[in-house]
Parts: sequence; structure tokens; C-alpha cells
Amino acid sequence: MQGDGSAFNTPVFSRMKQPVLSDSPCLKIPASPFMKHLGFGTGVNVYLVERSPKFGEYRSPWAVKKINKKCGGNISEYSKRLSEEAAILKQLNHKNIVGFRSFTRSADGTFCLAMEDGQRSLMSLIEDRTEKCLGPFPVHAINEVAIRVADALAYLHHTNRLLHGDLKSANVLIQGNFNVVKLCDFGVTVKLDDNLIAKPGQRYVGTESWSCKEVLEGGTASNKTDIFSYGLILYEMLTLGIPHLHVFPDENDFENHEEFEVEWEAAELEYERSLGTRPPLVDYDFDLSYSPIIELFWVCTHELPGCRPSALQVVEGLHQLGSLSALPDPTGKLEF
Repeated sequence: MQGDGSAFNTPVFSRMKQPVLSDSPCLKIPASPFMKHLGFGTGVNVYLVERSPKFGEYRSPWAVKKINKKCGGNISEYSKRLSEEAAILKQLNHKNIVGFRSFTRSADGTFCLAMEDGQRSLMSLIEDRTEKCLGPFPVHAINEVAIRVADALAYLHHTNRLLHGDLKSANVLIQGNFNVVKLCDFGVTVKLDDNLIAKPGQRYVGTESWSCKEVLEGGTASNKTDIFSYGLILYEMLTLGIPHLHVFPDENDFENHEEFEVEWEAAELEYERSLGTRPPLVDYDFDLSYSPIIELFWVCTHELPGCRPSALQVVEGLHQLGSLSALPDPTGKLEF
């Protein structure tokens, strides 16, 4: 689920077969103009559906992902992909994963996936904080996101043998003052084997700014692929920036447009070279309370997959003293 104006849409690709949702509860979907638009993805729009009270009791709103018939793409492929996402989401039951509600058709015949409403994405909160020049998120907020997303990943990887496949701030939903944190958008999940390696025929897509080098270079995805992207979510909360976009110049810093174009072309090459690496932290004066989070970002974005912790190790480390001093080292060789 992505906020309006996001340039980081997930590409379409062939997926594994999923069971038909024959017993999905019925939901009457209003016409699109009568729903609040929340965001978009490849071939879909996301809306808010306010549900009428039942028997005098309040019913929480739902977020509905609906096929966009005007996108000009392959509607049947988008429908297949949404059906597969619904089947996966229906099988998941975790407090830090957005809840499945219904899979049905709207009045115009297009498929719709209804989920619990997550209020706002972390990316939209980052954008708000940037506009207000507030600097990094408070430590308590980053800690809440870190532990709850890691807990969701541990459930996906170790209980369900699933790779999320597109971790980024746009796919983390926040309620209140970080009282609730939920992972969403399961349209590009990858099946893992018992060794937490992608099964044959499975293809990782992701979004390039959050992807690790091994998959960008055509290698095999694993649970450690999600961990790299997880580390970059922490980076986003520390810097309020999209990974690797710091290399691009600000046009306002140039009096001559030709000079700006030259710098921009050089930045494009630098951006391509930087993908899959650990982006540098900007020059914020972080106090000591940020040290555990910075260390967690550091270890999760290690270039070598084997040197990154598993989600279970991250959860254990965050629960013990809240620092990486308690994080099990998968290699026994890491130093900070």
C-alpha cells in the first residue's frame, strides 16, 4: 500500500497458484467516487470504506484494494495477483500484520480485497515530518516499529516460510502514537524452503532502493533479503530519506541549469552504483539513546547475507536490554 504520489510501485510478475477464496464473506463495495482514496499500487487503488453501525454498535472502517480498470494494463493479471494476495493474507493471523476481511467483486465486476484499516503509512508520516523539519523520529517510535515489524517477519519467515518481498516504509501501517504497527501489502511474497531459501521458480521483485545486492544481481533470495530491507526502514526513520536518493543534487543549490544537469547525470550513475549497499547516515547529531538502533541498522544491512541476523535473532536482541549487545551474532565475527 503506497501513499499518493509514490514513485516506487511494485512491478507485475507471475506468481504461484493459491487456493480460491470460495468462503470469503460478502461485502458491498460502493462506487469509487464515494470512497476516500488512500493510495495506489501497480494496477490497483486503495480506498477507505466506512461501515454503517450494526445493531447500534460502531464498526471500524476497512481499507479496500480495488483493481483499477483505467490503468491500461493486463486486468486479468492484476486480478490474479490480487486473488493470490488475498489467499495469502487470509492464512495469516498476527497482531503486527494487517487483517484480512473479505475478497469479493465490486458493482462493476472488478475484484476487491478488504482489509482492516491501518490509518497511515510510515512513509506518509516520514513525509509529514520532513515538511515540518522535525528531524529523526524519537527513539521510542523507532523502537516500536523495529520490534513489531521484526516480530511480524519472524512469524512470516519461521512459521509460514514466506518472504514478504517488498519491505519499505510505504508498507508499514501506523495507528495513533505508534500504538499499533502492522505490515501490509503481500502481493509479491516468495515461498521459502525449510532452510529459509527461496524455492525453485520463485522470483523476488521488491523495490530497488530497498533491495540487497544479492537479488539485484540475480542471486537467490532468502529470509536475509527481507532483513536488509528491514534495516533500510530503520534508516528511513533515522534520516527521513529514501535510501540512496541522497546522492541527487537540489536544483535550488545551482544558479546555472546546465551545471545542475551535469551534476544530476553524475548522481544517476552514483545512484546505480550505490544500490544494494548500506547508505550512509546523514550528519545528524544522534545522542547515545540512538546507538542500539544505529547498530541494528548497521548489522541488518551487511553486504553478506550470512552476516545479517534472522528476524528471530532481532526480536530476541530487542527484547534483551534493548540493544545489540544482546543480539546473537550469526557469524561470531561481527564487530561494532
